[in-house]
Amino acid sequence: MKSIVYALFVASFLSQAQEDNLPIIDMHLHDYTEQTYYTAPAPDGTLSPKDYNTYKKELREALQKHNIKKAVVSTIGGPNTWENDGMIIPGYYTNSPPTDTIAFKELIESGKLKVFGEIGAVYDGYTLSDPEFEPFLKICERYDIPVAIHTGGGPINITYRCCPNFRIRFGDPYTLEDVLAKFPKLRIYMMHAGEVFYEHALRLMLQYSQLYTDLGVILWVDEQPKDFAEQFLRNAKKYGLIDRVMFGSDQMVWPHAIEKSIHQLNSYDFLTDADKRKIFYDNAVRFLHLEE
Repeated sequence: MKSIVYALFVASFLSQAQEDNLPIIDMHLHDYTEQTYYTAPAPDGTLSPKDYNTYKKELREALQKHNIKKAVVSTIGGPNTWENDGMIIPGYYTNSPPTDTIAFKELIESGKLKVFGEIGAVYDGYTLSDPEFEPFLKICERYDIPVAIHTGGGPINITYRCCPNFRIRFGDPYTLEDVLAKFPKLRIYMMHAGEVFYEHALRLMLQYSQLYTDLGVILWVDEQPKDFAEQFLRNAKKYGLIDRVMFGSDQMVWPHAIEKSIHQLNSYDFLTDADKRKIFYDNAVRFLHLEE
């Protein structure tokens, strides 16, 4: 009996060790400048690092601890400031359509923009299908630049705090359909897997085989989004869509969110080790064309 218990313990230990050493690609990280960085408590009460330099140090440590090989990072308030060590894939954060196509192309050609996103269009009352975005989506399709669009809702009372045009309905994945129809070669991934609209995200993925998603904040931020994450993943597995689901922590100013996200995904016993490997790494390798 003791030998059986010991064998089970060893198997469990080895399984956890293998989980901890799995390579990960985080499709959804944020960075800031000295001016845009802020401190605030996370939903679990953890306070963000005291200043920007401490934040960058703790974030880098979290990435290394969890074997994150690549991370899509969108900087709020300025150009990407990460050293070019091959880990960071520079994103382009915006809530509104850009206005200068020449400057946009220059960012792509210089390598400073490799993912158009996070696009938080919902916060400024837009959807990705609004005509103002179309010239930039054409450029992304021409240059084969992925597009990352926020789906679902936002933080509590955000309409009153910063974003009077925010409406949850603009975060419905169905608002992407015109873009998917017009740009069949455009690489698009939904951030947060639709959140409250997760059933719409699943339906859209079944309809459009080029559409991917990340999990983002729904893995850790609060109980209701975590419910959406579990239901989304259960159904994604049932419908054969796991191959287009990618890990993303949506780490904002709380580096510990990376670990919370990883542990939450690993806690789903309805996902096999192969499923988790796909979500943590393999699907993003394929989506980002890293195998080429």
